[in-house]
Amino acid sequence: MDLPEPKGARAEVRSTVEQRGLGFETCVRESFAGRSARLIGHEQLKTHVHRLRVEVDGGERPLVAKWSDPVVARRCWLVARRWLPAVGLEDQGPPLLAVVAAPTGEGAWHIYDDLQGPSVSTDRPVDREVEAAIDAIARVHTALAEHRFLPEFRLWGGDRGIQFYSANLRDAAGALGSLDLDRRGAEATAPRDALLERIDELQDEEAERARVLAASGGPETLLHGDLWPTNAVVVPDAEGVRVRLIDWDEAAAGPIGFDLATFIGRFDSSHRRWIPDAYRQAVDRLAGWSLPDERELNVIFETAAYARLASLLVWSVAASDGTSDWLIERLGEMVQWLDEVNPVLPPG
Repeated sequence: MDLPEPKGARAEVRSTVEQRGLGFETCVRESFAGRSARLIGHEQLKTHVHRLRVEVDGGERPLVAKWSDPVVARRCWLVARRWLPAVGLEDQGPPLLAVVAAPTGEGAWHIYDDLQGPSVSTDRPVDREVEAAIDAIARVHTALAEHRFLPEFRLWGGDRGIQFYSANLRDAAGALGSLDLDRRGAEATAPRDALLERIDELQDEEAERARVLAASGGPETLLHGDLWPTNAVVVPDAEGVRVRLIDWDEAAAGPIGFDLATFIGRFDSSHRRWIPDAYRQAVDRLAGWSLPDERELNVIFETAAYARLASLLVWSVAASDGTSDWLIERLGEMVQWLDEVNPVLPPG
């Protein structure tokens, strides 16, 4: 789930960076130092992501340029150049070509080879593509479980275990309590009060959720952290279907359920049984892991979903002025989203 940001914030950063001489031409020169390279075109894909058309040594090469703040830029570099290569899985992650940092330290452009493949589809999922994505996820999870880099994962990306749940609920309660909405009437106070009640209920459930996670959550590992199927790209492979995982901005330490809940939850309920079964088979093959039963998996998945929604609530309040119409609308949406958290794995 994408976190909101103040309108124009990244556009202002982009303008500043471009004015200080760190345009796409600079990125191309630094990416291909000593080679004949020039920018021949670009298109904006998202606010902070561009596709570049570059001529290198007489041939065209498509690239993707992504602007990140310093912390995210460092985290993504660690994923691509240190953590995944440490276990021989660099080809499962983003194809990072170069990093071009702003001289001011405000951030950096990451330059990637454009994979030019489709994302894994959730509307009409192709079994072999979903299985390839699950295999990539399982390889990362098993290879980096309890790895000596685990403290680095936590240092640079945070923790997505029960601490993430408890801290975000606590912060959400504080953020809601800070809102002075009484003068806006029931339209504003009703969703705030409903959210406070719901957050209180979830805090009461923390001990039981912590028990299940400790008993059945599995080892801590490197998590992608934002594992939507759109971040799993199908790439050509002579031996069959292969998937690479991109956009590791929210990589972190934590139990595997956080990634699985995000990925599986995007699919229709008719697919939500065989996908975890595919993961179950993959981790058994790769590391001899076994997963808990459906009831415990659903508790783990729900815990991850509630934690993410609480985090979104905290950042929604922070991104507003505390009284905006946008925030009031978001509070109403949050009530609905919390109510819509259902078991990821439907009853058999």
